[in-house]
Amino acid sequence: MLMRLSLPFQHLLLACFMAGMAATSPAQQPAELPASAAVPQQRAPVAHYARLPMLSGMTLSPDGQRIAVLLNQEGRTVVATRPVAGGKLVPVLSTDNTSHHFNWARWVNNDRLVVSLRFASRRQFTGTVETRLVSVKADGSGVIDLTRFDRGSSITTVRRTQQQQDRVIDWLPSDGRHVLLQLRSVDSNELGVVRLNVETGARSTVMSPERGALRWLTDAQHRVRVGVFSDTDGHWSVRATEPQGGAWRTLWRFDKSEDGVWPMGFGTDPQRLYVNAQHEGRSAVFSVQLDDATLPRTLVLADARHDVGGSLLRAPLSGEVLGIAGAGLAGDDEDDGDGGTLWSPPWRALLKGLNQALPGRYNRIIHMAHDEQRFLLFSSGNGQPGQYFVGDRDKGTIALVADAYPELSDATLVGKQRTAIRARDGLPLNVYLTLPQGRKLGDGGAALPMVLLPHGGPHSRDDDDFDAWTEFLANRGHAVMQVNFRGSDGYGTAFKAAGLRRWGLEMQDDLTDAVQWAIGQRVADAGRVCIVGGSYGGYAALMGVVKTPELYRCAISFAGVSHLPDLILHQSEYIGGLRASDRMIGQFWGDRAQLRATSPALQAERIRVPVLLVHGTADRSVPVEQSREMAAALKSAGKPHRYIEQEGGDHHLSRHEHRLAFFEAMEQFLDQHLATPR
Repeated sequence: MLMRLSLPFQHLLLACFMAGMAATSPAQQPAELPASAAVPQQRAPVAHYARLPMLSGMTLSPDGQRIAVLLNQEGRTVVATRPVAGGKLVPVLSTDNTSHHFNWARWVNNDRLVVSLRFASRRQFTGTVETRLVSVKADGSGVIDLTRFDRGSSITTVRRTQQQQDRVIDWLPSDGRHVLLQLRSVDSNELGVVRLNVETGARSTVMSPERGALRWLTDAQHRVRVGVFSDTDGHWSVRATEPQGGAWRTLWRFDKSEDGVWPMGFGTDPQRLYVNAQHEGRSAVFSVQLDDATLPRTLVLADARHDVGGSLLRAPLSGEVLGIAGAGLAGDDEDDGDGGTLWSPPWRALLKGLNQALPGRYNRIIHMAHDEQRFLLFSSGNGQPGQYFVGDRDKGTIALVADAYPELSDATLVGKQRTAIRARDGLPLNVYLTLPQGRKLGDGGAALPMVLLPHGGPHSRDDDDFDAWTEFLANRGHAVMQVNFRGSDGYGTAFKAAGLRRWGLEMQDDLTDAVQWAIGQRVADAGRVCIVGGSYGGYAALMGVVKTPELYRCAISFAGVSHLPDLILHQSEYIGGLRASDRMIGQFWGDRAQLRATSPALQAERIRVPVLLVHGTADRSVPVEQSREMAAALKSAGKPHRYIEQEGGDHHLSRHEHRLAFFEAMEQFLDQHLATPR
């Protein structure tokens, strides 16, 4: 399907587009039914929601002629290529997602890809996630293992190898044979930079490993210019060198509990560094002149309501910074679709036109060819699953390449409704409601069984982009509530800081207040509310039925935290983990009484409702012992519960069989406990 546009892109001829997209266009949503006329929605197959996106991680070859993509097929994931003009996908590499998973694939020249993979492992007694690189030709031949390992070992064997070997910091686009990779030394664990030949695996040192280095950045001329360091006294420091090299100087130094200045990258000017820093209480983008000793900042991009951040979108060859990558919506932020996340005039006009052509969506320019004419667009929105488009600036066209969720049509999707409430202390909270088909907030219909779905992180946030979880639950007849409780990302420094060391306290109270609001608004049936979450959301689910057991009918925790002191000990095994835990959760000794009081596994006797626990044995973010201990505590206290342990499962439900099993167990559990009023 091809849609022709006249340049500039804001003058779009939409008739062809709407005709070809009648099944998926937001403009073609079914007429809204009065509450009294709402009819039960037919349940779509669980697998349609539980599957990973059919396509993900699409990337464009330097000449703009071919795409590469990760293709998820039930339990397998395939790296595949295809001409942009059409044709069959060519399988390049494949995994059954048991021993390892693909992270991404990217073209390094017009005929060769570099592919990142990850796998769970252990280093002595500490569980790790390891990453490696391979390169392969676009037809699947010429596979080269880019891992440095001892003789006799394999790609999934850890023997004196660097843990993370996929951190490409510069793709050297005009080279086509090499990339710059940051690596830690095996013996000292110090971070340096090597030049990696993707055709042979040969490496040469570009930047010697430095103590305390966490990240390196290059300029548009591909010189290592900036480093971010963790100092031994609990500070961060940002250091830089001149374009011609020489001594390194400290640009900024700040305490880890403070808001700092974080480098994002260079544009074409080797003395102009883009940084993320605070502006009127929220993160914003600035440019800084490094050749001025006072380091003057110029505000580039800010928002009065939300934090602005992310990675830079660059022109591939020149290195010109065009704006912020992966951004550009109109829905959640009530943006006017003016392309404001990009500041290069032609690209800003392009994004403005795309936002007008695909309104109410997050329209993200994710990749472009070296000539900057062909580009890839990922577009998704409220009730609209993701779609990949290829655009051509010369011809003024965009063409739909594929749907990420082809089995989900807007006939079964309802989207989210946004509102705002206030917590008990007056703090404003953004709330998203996903209601079954035919229902609308304030329509006066009967109260519904409701699932409260707190997000993970906790430093994350919910928005009104497409969400397979909420659509699945709404399709089953449940109202779904998501709350950006204090501590969530995106709402400024003060809002995020309000969640520090407040696990199970005010953060939990925000969720309680939201449920009580929903009951008062007759959205939720007071006798049929279940709290469901993963990771921190799993902790919130467990803590919810500890702290306010009368509020919930049941709880589901996927990979949830249950014992805070044990989690802090686990985090202390990793570089910087103890310091981060002290700041986010609390001090192991100093806050011990509070940590124990807010650990669900130590408060299991207070729970009065059934609990479903699910956890993977290969989870490296929240160890499986957290759910094992919770299950043991519930059993000891004589509380109704079910524990499902997924062998080889990770923190992200990356294997299809695990994802499907969890969705099926969640459906069965909710059907059992929310079907009838209490």
